[in-house]
Amino acid sequence: METREFLMTVHIRTDVLDAWIEAGWLTPLHDGEGSSFSEIDVARAQLIRDLRDMGVNDEAIPIILDLIDQMHGLRRTLRMLLSEAASAERAH
Repeated sequence: METREFLMTVHIRTDVLDAWIEAGWLTPLHDGEGSSFSEIDVARAQLIRDLRDMGVNDEAIPIILDLIDQMHGLRRTLRMLLSEAASAERAH
């Protein structure tokens, strides 16, 4: 998704997006023509916007984002381990 569509989808201004990218809260893909955003970027931006609307300060947001990233990583690892265990069980 291109930047303009992303901004309209997430309902933020360009300066806000630039600040979030500079802070490392969003990491769009960059090609020769500009930035490209994924559905994960949309969900992350909506979360950031919601957190700010709830009064979460800018120092807490990267902590929350890191914890959420860790949780998703753990879920991915657990799914992989469960899949491997099920495959091993079927092989016996």
